[in-house]
Amino acid sequence: MRSRSMVLCVATALATVASAGTSALAGPAPSAGTNVRVTVDNGANGSYRSADQLAGGGYTDPVLMRCGIDRRMQNEPTLAIDPRDPSVWTSGSNDYCTVPTAGDAWAGFYRSTNSGMSWTDSLLPAYNGDMSSEGASSPLRAQVAAGATAAGDPVMAWDGSGDLFYMGNNFNRGVENGVSGGTRDNTGDIWVATYAPNDPGNPATDGAHYVRTVILATNTFGKGSFNDKTNLAVDPATGNVYAAWSDFHGAGCNEILFSRSTDHGATFSAPLKISSGICGNQGPSIAIGPSGQVYIGWEGNTGGALSKAPGAVSGAVFASSVDFGQTFSKAVFAVTYAPFVFSQFSGNGARECGDAPFACPTGFTFPRSDLAGPYLAADNVHGTVVMAFQAAQNSGQGQIETVRSANGGATWSGPALLAPSETGHQFMPFLAASSGRISAIWYDSRGDLDYAATRPPCNSASGQTSACLNVRYAESIDGGANWSPSVQVTDAQTNLNYEQFGGRLVPFFGDYITVAAQGSTVGAVWTDQRNTVGMPDPSGDNDGADVAGDPETGGACTSSATTCFDDTGGLDQNIYSALITP
Repeated sequence: MRSRSMVLCVATALATVASAGTSALAGPAPSAGTNVRVTVDNGANGSYRSADQLAGGGYTDPVLMRCGIDRRMQNEPTLAIDPRDPSVWTSGSNDYCTVPTAGDAWAGFYRSTNSGMSWTDSLLPAYNGDMSSEGASSPLRAQVAAGATAAGDPVMAWDGSGDLFYMGNNFNRGVENGVSGGTRDNTGDIWVATYAPNDPGNPATDGAHYVRTVILATNTFGKGSFNDKTNLAVDPATGNVYAAWSDFHGAGCNEILFSRSTDHGATFSAPLKISSGICGNQGPSIAIGPSGQVYIGWEGNTGGALSKAPGAVSGAVFASSVDFGQTFSKAVFAVTYAPFVFSQFSGNGARECGDAPFACPTGFTFPRSDLAGPYLAADNVHGTVVMAFQAAQNSGQGQIETVRSANGGATWSGPALLAPSETGHQFMPFLAASSGRISAIWYDSRGDLDYAATRPPCNSASGQTSACLNVRYAESIDGGANWSPSVQVTDAQTNLNYEQFGGRLVPFFGDYITVAAQGSTVGAVWTDQRNTVGMPDPSGDNDGADVAGDPETGGACTSSATTCFDDTGGLDQNIYSALITP
C-alpha cells in the first residue's frame, strides 16, 4: 500500500471512466415499497416521546410536546437495521423541531418495530429543556448549559446483542473571536450514545432503552477547531465500536480522527489522527473486513489548508487497520476525481444560492452540496471493498462513480459509472453490504424536464425551481463489478431548493441520505420536501422556492423560532423511509 499502489491508483484515476455492466439477477428486479413519513410532526398524528417513555417511563416536557405539532425541518437521516431482529429499524436526523423551545436543532431519534412501516419519534437526551434523569446523566448537559445547544450529523450502527450505537456532534454556531475570519470560538464535542434492549431476552425491544452518552472529543475554544462529519461502524464478531470524524481548524489542514471502544461503548480511546500527509480531509466512511479489518475512506486533496496549490488533486483517500483499529496504514489516494459540487453553478464560488444577500450571479437557487464522498461497503462474501462518490463529468454533469478493491485496498480498479444516465445529476450516494449484496442509493434528477449539465438540479434556464428530484436504488451481487438497472425509490418528486433556512433566504438539504441492510432486509431513508407548502413571490424573484408564511409571500412569519410557521407548512421538510425488496 505504499509507492507502487499509489502510482497504480493515480494512473487508473486518470484513465477514461468506464461504464459499469449490468448483472443478471437471480430473481425479479429490485423494487421499493410504500414511502413512509418517519418524522411525524404534523399535529394530527404527531407525538414525540422521551427516552424515558421509550423505556416504559412517563417523563415528557414542553419541548417534546411542541415537536409533535410544529412541522419543522429534518435532514441528514441515518438508518440502522437490527441484526437480531431485522424488523427493528432505528433512524435519526438533524431535527429542527426543537428550535421554537430549545433554541436550535437537536438530534432526533426514531424507532420502528415493523420494518419502517410506522415510527415512534424521540430525541437524544440532554437537549435544552430536558429535565429527565436521562438528560441529567448525560455529559452533553454541561455543553448545552455552556451554549452548545445544537446537535446533529447523526449516524448509527448495531452490534449483535441488541445494542444500538448513535453518534453525532454537539455545538454552538460559533462566533468570530477577532483573531481572523477563519477562527471562531467554537464549543461542543463528538459523542456516541448507547441504546440497549428494554428486555435482553426480547429482540423486539432492542435499542429502546437509553443507557449513556460518551464524549470522544471536544472543540478547542478560540482556535477555530470544529469536530464534524461523523461515521460509525461496529464489528459484528468482536463488538468493537469504531468512530471517525473530521476535525476542522481555523488554520492548517483539517484531520480525520479515529477512536474505538472495546467495552461496548462505555469508554473510547484517545483520538488517533489517520490522515497525515493529506489536506482537505472530510467525510469519513467506515467498513469492516472479513477478518475484522477496519477500512476507512474519505474525501481529501493535496492542496493547502485554505486553498488548493497549483497541480493539486482531489479524490478518495483510504487507510486500513489489520489490528482492530490500534494502528492504521499510511493514508493514500485510492482514486482521484473532480468532485461534483453545486458551487460550480453559482457564478461566484458560493456554496449555496438563494435570495439576497445570498443571491448568486447566475440567478439559480440551490442548497450546498460540497461533500463529494466516498462511501464504503465491504462485501465479505466476494472479498471486495467498494467506494462510491459523486464525480463531475467533463460536461459538468454529476454522476455516481465506483471503484473496488479485491485485496483490502492495496490496489483499486478504474472508476466506473454506477448507473449511467444521459440526463440529470446524481449526488449523495450511500452504500451498504449484506449477504453478498451491495445496495446503493442516491439522489437523481433524471426526471428534470429543464435539465442542463450547466444548471443545478431542478432549476430552469430562468432560475425557476420545481419538484424534479427522486431517490434511486441499484444493487450488485458480484462484489461491485456489475450493478442492476436502477429503480426509483420515491413515489413523489421533490424540490430540494425551498428557501427554509437563513431567515427563509437559502435552502439546505443536508449532506447525506442512508441505505441499510441486514440479510435480505434493505431499507432507505432520505430528506423529502413533499409536505412543504410553497407560495409564489410575485413582487420578488418568484423562483418557486419561497415558502408559505414567509413575508416575501405575503405571510407574517418573521422568525422560525415562533409558532407562526406551525400552521403554514412552509418549513415542513421531513424524513421518509422505504422497504426495498432486493
